[in-house]
Amino acid sequence: MKKEFKIKSLNLKVVMFFCALFTFHFSLFTASDAKVYIDITSPALRKLPISINYTGPAEAGQIAGIAEDDLNFTGIFYFIDPDIAGAEIRVRINVEVLEEIKADVEVFDLIANRTVLNKRYRADRKYLRALAHGIANDVFEVVTGRKGVFRTKLAYIVNSGNKKWLYLTDWDGYNPVRIVSKGLSASHSWSPDARYFIYSSERNRKWNIYSLDLKSYREKVLFSSKGLNLVGGISPDNRVAFSSSRDGSLEIYVMNINGTGIKKLTRSYGIDVSPVFSPDGSRIAFVSDRGGSPQIYVMNSNGRGVKRVTFEGPYNTSPAWSPDGKWIAYVGRKNGKNQVFMIKSDSTDLRQLTSTGNNENPSFSPDGMFISFDSDRGGNKNIYLMSINGERERRITPRKIKAMNPRWSPYLKK
Repeated sequence: MKKEFKIKSLNLKVVMFFCALFTFHFSLFTASDAKVYIDITSPALRKLPISINYTGPAEAGQIAGIAEDDLNFTGIFYFIDPDIAGAEIRVRINVEVLEEIKADVEVFDLIANRTVLNKRYRADRKYLRALAHGIANDVFEVVTGRKGVFRTKLAYIVNSGNKKWLYLTDWDGYNPVRIVSKGLSASHSWSPDARYFIYSSERNRKWNIYSLDLKSYREKVLFSSKGLNLVGGISPDNRVAFSSSRDGSLEIYVMNINGTGIKKLTRSYGIDVSPVFSPDGSRIAFVSDRGGSPQIYVMNSNGRGVKRVTFEGPYNTSPAWSPDGKWIAYVGRKNGKNQVFMIKSDSTDLRQLTSTGNNENPSFSPDGMFISFDSDRGGNKNIYLMSINGERERRITPRKIKAMNPRWSPYLKK
């Protein structure tokens, strides 16, 4: 029988944190017919000139600044002072603050001379950053035709002495909240709807796999056995991949997200770990040393059709699928350092993305434009973001802490 209990420590703070994802709202006034101003898939990408103007109290400047910072990180906008000609898109933000924040936002196409978006945003004052991220999301979608990631979250591990704490934070590192502080390993994953967080934890000298409901903050044991049990990825239909040494060596298993239907997929002479489902759930990437050294492999989700993906380098681990299923990011050892690479799932087009320090544990943003990872380039390990071409690297955790193994959330409900 599965054990379920409610974690008491920090419960109220975490529930409020997660409720913020679902209480932010807006009213839609007008929106034009969809038009894509920038094709972000084009190799000849031109930055779009844009200006942001705001009126209102001090909070207006904060909101505009956060939204501009979000959009600037994408690398597809060129910001122009509102008082200087040259912008093609103008964003006007008018803010009122009483018991709540109200922001009226107009996005205007200066070339076509028409309003392309007009919305009113409302939120509790403590959710100012969430409101600003929502504005940035909508501006990004109007321009590109794609969802923005500025309302997503990152989960990561903080190592403090003999303790390992699991944190959730905004995509840009703000508003970190500790959610679990018991014997965590560096193995954790989001459910596709972001309702549950699945993770491995060693407690009382036993490794279990747990599920945490991020709405009710209830924790449940999904899998318990002797040996080492490490959670991997979760499929779109809520199958959980994990590795376990219950039968001796580490092999790959799958189970339903409620802990039922356990099935063993691999039976090799080597060690098989780090299984992650492809976005459509049809394949699993994993790490195996069956060929003599750790390398990335791919197999069908039923355990058949195993194929090796990486052939360059003596040590390749930590696979992560791109949201379109075309690429696998992973960690490879080169010149004695761990670096983040990308390769197509058919073993072609290998690319090295990092070069300074040790860089590990890549995780794609849900739009596939960015990768989070950890790096010791500044001394302590910290969480960084970069674009998928390895540019625009940004540290999002304080240097004084030791943070590692980020996992980017799926898109979250408004």
